[in-house]
Amino acid sequence: MQFLLGEVILKLKLLPVFLLLIILISCSPKTDGEIFYDAQKEILSLNSYKCRTEVTVKGNKKPTIFTAQQWYEAPDKYRIEILSPESLNGKVTIYNGKRAWISNPRIGQSWVMQNSLDSLEENIFLGSFIHNFVNSEEVKIERKKLKSKEFIVLETEIPGNHPYFNKEILWFSIDDYKPYLLQLIDKDGEVRVDVRYYEFEKNNKLDDNIFKIQGNNNNKAP
Repeated sequence: MQFLLGEVILKLKLLPVFLLLIILISCSPKTDGEIFYDAQKEILSLNSYKCRTEVTVKGNKKPTIFTAQQWYEAPDKYRIEILSPESLNGKVTIYNGKRAWISNPRIGQSWVMQNSLDSLEENIFLGSFIHNFVNSEEVKIERKKLKSKEFIVLETEIPGNHPYFNKEILWFSIDDYKPYLLQLIDKDGEVRVDVRYYEFEKNNKLDDNIFKIQGNNNNKAP
């Protein structure tokens, strides 16, 4: 009996040690490899999202800045609705998986985009990045700091040999595993487009009407 009692006392003494070890292991920071894996897993499991974006397009003159609402549904449906500036407010671009359609109520016109692959609209949504990242042989993954915050940075090539859209870089927050910034890089290594993501909601069921093209307008862009 004394022997058994001694075992029980010993186990009770060791229990806090085991609990402490479990806590320390569970609270230990993830390795870079684990974070890289989690970030890739998160973005590749992205079935849908909606968010607000601020897009900065850098040209030879003063940068153009506009804000927009984005919706995406895998594998390639998207909708972009311009919120500002006022001159573009209400302009909508929809790709329904077969064709891209643009409506601009300010000028009372809508048209089908004949070649959407090289368009700015095509390249500023995450579905395009995911497609390129999965299919490219040239990808980079690293850990960087931006404004004192930690990010996983994913880089891939953009097919098509476009002079302004050569590579793209996605900054992925380590804190919440949500996209923070997408950058489109030209052939000279200069950032041509910055896309900042806000109010990002992922993998929610989206209404099919969001990607519905209105009417049968087959006109080309004016």
